Amino acid sequence: MPDGTTEADEVPDPARVAFELSGRLVLAGRYEEALTATDGAAGLYRARIADARTGRLEALGAAASLAYVLVFRCEALSKLGRWEECLRTASEAVALSRSQQADAPFAAPLGATLMGLATALWGLGRPQEALAMARESVGLNRRLARADAAYRPQLAHALSLLGVVLSRLGLHAEALKVTKESVALYRRLTSADPAAHALGLAQAVNNLARRRSARGQGRRALRSAQEAVTLYRQLARANPAVHRRDLAMALGNLARTHFGREASLAAAEESVALLEDLDQGDPRVHGALLADALSVLAAALADLGRLREAAEVTTRALAMMREQAAINPVARRGDLALALAFHARVRAEAGTDLAEGLAAATEAVGLMRELAAEVPQMYASSLAEVRALEDRLRALTPPPGAE
Repeated sequence: MPDGTTEADEVPDPARVAFELSGRLVLAGRYEEALTATDGAAGLYRARIADARTGRLEALGAAASLAYVLVFRCEALSKLGRWEECLRTASEAVALSRSQQADAPFAAPLGATLMGLATALWGLGRPQEALAMARESVGLNRRLARADAAYRPQLAHALSLLGVVLSRLGLHAEALKVTKESVALYRRLTSADPAAHALGLAQAVNNLARRRSARGQGRRALRSAQEAVTLYRQLARANPAVHRRDLAMALGNLARTHFGREASLAAAEESVALLEDLDQGDPRVHGALLADALSVLAAALADLGRLREAAEVTTRALAMMREQAAINPVARRGDLALALAFHARVRAEAGTDLAEGLAAATEAVGLMRELAAEVPQMYASSLAEVRALEDRLRALTPPPGAE
């Protein structure tokens, strides 16, 4: 045995082993396995905290580790679409961190657990509550990062998440500002350690493309979307099992920038093809993304005047979106309303299935009215557009019994 070591030094800590396994499985996209691993790790840390023989500092460390395990668990649950469980898990993690945040080990986990809670609330269609958690997380992570550069990645991630939530609430100027800050921070981190931060940079750049598009910065949005696709292609080549999904999302985002009709169609088709392949393996994880990608594909077809093909795709996209809305009705209302509206618009432009289009437009108006009452800055203009579409289809549609 080497000098300075003991038998105890050579025995791995089972809780730490389970902790590290949990994180690796989440990063590898093996979410069901990650849930099993987080169960095991959480049980070991809970037992350690409850053990009367555990010293105070050791108990604090175990509770901090448990908080992070719960964040891993929430991440896995969110990817599986199990949002209610994710919310319960994240709420427990935040409560655990808040209960002892005055102690040094708890400042960092509180920042991470707040991000988990913000993600869960956003996924459940509760953006106002998500915004409060995301803002608190950014504030805390700023303080941590000023004191210790090791927390800069956590700050960069918190800023990117805040940008997503702000955009959901129609606060596009602030969303763009914090997303730019996230990208700038990730670029510095990536220059120092490319392997560790490539994924964070890709995610932030993809978000930046969407934020720029929302502000009408078409050319800048296109450049960011193209960069995101390039970054995700590199990641997908290295680890296709995990990053094909991310690449598909980036391709869909690129297609939305309308950088050329044929090019947009090619990006949309590649996105759908990737997600169809993934959906065959696990529709619970990829169904919502595939529904979104089909809507983007339908829009690309419609832009090229291929309205009958677009109509077929919108039928499939709408059916899948209804399935997703049945699983998570509050969070998917906006997506369902948009799918209904586009389904109706294609039929109005093609002059076919007008009664079906009118029914879809009327349903979309009802959903948009609810959303506009809750978040007027985000949905008021969309409601006006859908109402105009409903009026147009009503004028085009023959009354019942007419030839």
